[in-house]
Amino acid sequence: MIRYAGLALLLLAIPGWADTYKWIDENGKVHYSDQPPPASVQKSETIKQPKAVHAPVPVPVPGAPTAAPKSVNDQEMEFRKRRLQQAEVEAKAQKDAQAADEKKRNCQRATEQVQAYERGGRITRYGPNGEQQFLTDQEVQTELVNARKAADSWCK
Repeated sequence: MIRYAGLALLLLAIPGWADTYKWIDENGKVHYSDQPPPASVQKSETIKQPKAVHAPVPVPVPGAPTAAPKSVNDQEMEFRKRRLQQAEVEAKAQKDAQAADEKKRNCQRATEQVQAYERGGRITRYGPNGEQQFLTDQEVQTELVNARKAADSWCK
């Protein structure tokens, strides 16, 4: 019997956790219940409320920005997104720097080639079988025109 006394006390305490509502019906009779009043009742009040288990919801202040606090997952996603964007910007800057460096090298090579053709002298190139061939004056002039076009395109 003593074993069941604790259980009985626990069962009696459970209704104490619920809200208690008070309302007056159309006939003027006062009602008390743990259930909310019907929708037809115009005036009702809650007599006892349970303690809040969750943190209270902040009341928005007029004129203040209404941004809900971000969860840890949202913050992590935003951090990763910012980091990815920063990495993309850095990669683009590095790619642009490499392209500018390559353009500078190509300009320098083309300029040196133009200077070599303008200096004159005997100019050679390798033939299809790997032997050296000397360019004629006509071929040198053609190669000079081509080298100037290449230098103009790279050195803009």
